[in-house]
Amino acid sequence: MRDPTKKRREEHISGKEKGQNGYRLSVILSVHHERTIQKVLRQIEKLRPMEIVLVVEGCPDQSVKKLAYSSCPLTALVYPFSLGDDVWRAIGAREATGDVWLFLDADQVVAANDMQSFVRTCYRGADITLRRCMTPLRQSIMEADTILLAKTFLNSLVSRHELRTSSMYDLPFAMTRQAAATIGVQHLAVPAVAHAIALHKQLRVMSSPFSASAKHTRKRATPSKNKSSVNQTILGDHLEAMDYVMPLK
Repeated sequence: MRDPTKKRREEHISGKEKGQNGYRLSVILSVHHERTIQKVLRQIEKLRPMEIVLVVEGCPDQSVKKLAYSSCPLTALVYPFSLGDDVWRAIGAREATGDVWLFLDADQVVAANDMQSFVRTCYRGADITLRRCMTPLRQSIMEADTILLAKTFLNSLVSRHELRTSSMYDLPFAMTRQAAATIGVQHLAVPAVAHAIALHKQLRVMSSPFSASAKHTRKRATPSKNKSSVNQTILGDHLEAMDYVMPLK
């Protein structure tokens, strides 16, 4: 398997982009344990962002100690308990000071070049840049993935069929401060609702060249939540988003 942190020949982070990152980019990172945090931070540091905002929840003390080592300005918001699946997004966004925000999960190591592709698209005019999901929905499958169907249906409700299954649920994604203000920072805690508001208000929502398969777009199952209950939460969030969109059509 290819190491995702290996530098790709076809793309690189230019000095100009690093300069922009230094006064425009806030990286907002969710941390639940220490297993991959140092690898993730090393990739983030290659972007040279103006700041890293860490939302640490339910971590042992050892994880918190490791967060202190970064060459970039770093703010750590530490909670000894779980906040809920996506509350960290709204918390981190309220602390971010850049005008482009990149949301990441410390559970997944993403190469710096791939991270920059999201930021680059926002620099070029997008309000929100999502992961491009390449997983097709095949009619021959008896039980289609209900989460993928929910994402696809939500996009189709506002005639954004080209987004397919791309969603603000899937990390990484990037957005501008102005887009967050239009959506309402508090709505970031329920990504499906934030996604619906963004599309309804006709924000420029685009897909990054960085693609993702279905197996990499699931929410993390915590010890207190099995896969079934997590999926039910996601589907419930999408029903809430559809309830927002349907009366507006």
